[in-house]
Amino acid sequence: MTLRNVVIAACGLLVICSSLGLAAPPAIETTGMWSGRVIDNSLRKLAPPTGFIVDNQAWKTICLAWRPGEQVPKVDFTKQLVLVGVVPGPNLVLMRPTIDKKGNISFLVAGTKKGGPGFGYKLIAISRQGVKAVKGQSIAGKGVRGTVLIPGKVGSFKQHTLEIKLWEYDPFLADVGAKLIDRFQVEKYQHQDGQETATPFTVGTKLDPRKNRRYYITVFVLKDSKRTHIGEKDGKSGLCNVLTNGNPTTVKIIARPVR
Repeated sequence: MTLRNVVIAACGLLVICSSLGLAAPPAIETTGMWSGRVIDNSLRKLAPPTGFIVDNQAWKTICLAWRPGEQVPKVDFTKQLVLVGVVPGPNLVLMRPTIDKKGNISFLVAGTKKGGPGFGYKLIAISRQGVKAVKGQSIAGKGVRGTVLIPGKVGSFKQHTLEIKLWEYDPFLADVGAKLIDRFQVEKYQHQDGQETATPFTVGTKLDPRKNRRYYITVFVLKDSKRTHIGEKDGKSGLCNVLTNGNPTTVKIIARPVR
């Protein structure tokens, strides 16, 4: 399907809605838009599964990976968010986000059908005003979001597993172990010596943190269930506390080989 055919199909859908007396949801005014094609298909994993970005760290990670050599566009995430759409192959991406009366944004991702390696992407910045959710998922930022960075000085590896776990514990019960709340995992995880590997993650999106509990995350790279690398907040040793008691909801994790 060519880009022209995709546009015609989209227009046809609007005509059908009108003929049936169905009002199409209003389109959203954009505040910024960026698009392009990436040959390295492994970088597609950086696309957030939620379809949107609400923090600077995730935004910077995607821009540096997908738009190398270009300045990271300025986005004020206190007032804006970014919608992300990707399609396989070196294709153009079409997106038309709309918003309903409840503040929920919906959008379909379409593209041309050119064969070849890599993927096409489109990034659309919009105002957060009146927006409560994207595709039914709250933008309030439940859970812990962050990025795992493997520095270029770390040696190459492949066919590993990245495992991130969110734990809950009662600080007043020293003899009671922590409870596993959520897990984020990437199979066939790999890293190339001399290049930085960045992987965004989210855990605990269904959790309502309890004020009388404490939370922390653990980050490990595994090979055959054996820990080969450990991730630490900002590259500093110690427990990575999150969520309650003034601890952050967004973290940067830097991994190093296990000694």
